[in-house]
Amino acid sequence: MSMNVNAYAHINLDYLDLMSDGDQDMKKVMLEMLLDELPSEIKKMRPLMEAKDWNNLKEVSHKMKSTLAFVGNEEMTIANRVVEQISKDLENFEELPELIAILEDMTEKVMPELKNVYKGC
Repeated sequence: MSMNVNAYAHINLDYLDLMSDGDQDMKKVMLEMLLDELPSEIKKMRPLMEAKDWNNLKEVSHKMKSTLAFVGNEEMTIANRVVEQISKDLENFEELPELIAILEDMTEKVMPELKNVYKGC
């Protein structure tokens, strides 16, 4: 019996399921990538913000767009999109701490769910 993805509070893997097209091995590889990349990329953001390294923050945020598409967390997707925009436009910097906090907090919530799905593959 396969678990209903909607049973998860913080992730929606419809896009991942679509891209893996029923191939469990492919899905597992994609989940491994998410489990590895998501926390490591999010951890880069706060130090870049504190260093005012807008170009690298913009690059990390841009890279995260495709990763977050697979996670399917709208709050993270929106926060990341705004981080990228701020880094590009070089304005509204005061919003960054709260946006990065959202990304950090939500990462803590999505990781156990992603790990659970991974274990089920």
